[in-house]
Amino acid sequence: MGELKKVLKLRTIISTSAGMAIATSCYLAGIQVATIMVGELAWISILLAGLLCLLSSMCFSELTSLYPTAAGIKLYIQHAFNERTSIIIGMFYVVLGIAMVGAESYLLSSVLSGTFTIFDPFYDRLFWMLLFILLVVCINLRGVFITGVVQDILTYAMVAFMLAVSAYTFATHDFSIGMAVTSAKFTAGNVVQAAAVGVFLYVGYEWVAPLAEETTDYRLIGRGMMWAIGLLSVTYALFVTAMYTGLTQEQLAGGTPIPHIVFGNNLFGTAGTVTFISMSILASVTSFNSGLLNTSRFSYAMGRDNVLPRIFSRLHPKYATPWVAILFLGALAVAISLATLLTGKYLFLILMAAALECFIYVVVAVCVIRLRKKQPDTERAYKIPLGYTVPVLVIVVFTGLMIGIFTDVSRDYAGRELFKNYWVAVVMGGFMLVTAFYALVVVPFLKNKAEERSKARVRRRPGRAGAEG
Repeated sequence: MGELKKVLKLRTIISTSAGMAIATSCYLAGIQVATIMVGELAWISILLAGLLCLLSSMCFSELTSLYPTAAGIKLYIQHAFNERTSIIIGMFYVVLGIAMVGAESYLLSSVLSGTFTIFDPFYDRLFWMLLFILLVVCINLRGVFITGVVQDILTYAMVAFMLAVSAYTFATHDFSIGMAVTSAKFTAGNVVQAAAVGVFLYVGYEWVAPLAEETTDYRLIGRGMMWAIGLLSVTYALFVTAMYTGLTQEQLAGGTPIPHIVFGNNLFGTAGTVTFISMSILASVTSFNSGLLNTSRFSYAMGRDNVLPRIFSRLHPKYATPWVAILFLGALAVAISLATLLTGKYLFLILMAAALECFIYVVVAVCVIRLRKKQPDTERAYKIPLGYTVPVLVIVVFTGLMIGIFTDVSRDYAGRELFKNYWVAVVMGGFMLVTAFYALVVVPFLKNKAEERSKARVRRRPGRAGAEG
């Protein structure tokens, strides 16, 4: 089967972690944060969400230093609880991680189809979705080094661009924090509610963990995650606040799914529209490129452990990439993107991803506590300071945020009700039941087949040796 290549350095770990989070859908989520709060103070909730994610990254860092493998979260949960629990949550995690591509590709296709008309609106969106996914699949098949180089260029270019636009906006527009502080919307409840939505801006930063087997030093994973969150916090805080400042109240009330494109047009006219469309493309490519890179390694590890069919553990003979996993996840991304196109429920997927991340952060924090008790003497390259304070805080805060998401009502910018968020919990529960069935029924079948193949190989070897003698 071969082995994964250890070629990734800190800059690529940071760009991959940050790149997974930077997406076209984040601009929509960012404006939602700003409308819950007073727009000029959106940065408060964004930085608060970033701080919370930084605490959760400390939990991931400790566990990655304990188990630096492509299996990532599956292995953490397996050692902390049991294999069945790890499979249920791990499979759930992969499916919904790829589900985010649905929302992302939908928003990107909305941007491109509205600018470049080829067929009719439906087929234009379908065309751009497929082209986008095919491009990223091809990049990932080519090899982790090439994928990492692409990720470095795109992510750091995106960050630089967002910071430059933010600086220009603040220099050319009126910006008053004083008036915002006195607003009736500036309440502790709105700050927390906006922070719950703001968590989505960082969704996926931890997906860099499965790259531990491909880094020059596995300790870079933890450092990279923390640096990425810091970089994202500053960038988002400035850009979202600038974007809100650069949009009119009428434009905000219109509920456009592409607020950053409208923002770009306000700043620079047609040139701004073209530039921000390009930014959307870059954001989508970085997000899906990073997501496919990491979920494919996770799937590779599960194939290696006979949790998925063994074919998922196959590596390309030339590029040493898990090509079966990449192609399968690419196909799954196409299916989910098509479903999103047919339903238009991209906001539903965004909220589901945010709730899922809160759930995963809670699970990982619990794993830290359990493994410290089960394996107190096992060496850890990184250990969270202050005892159990950080993991307990992560459990309490993210449980509260997840409940807050489920009990809320989604509305557009004008305040019109879209759907009640308890449906997010219902759908997530349905996904969990599917993965539970897979863990309880399908996985034992796969493991039995693998054991039979192993016994058959053992029986054949002495026979061949005897015949030769």
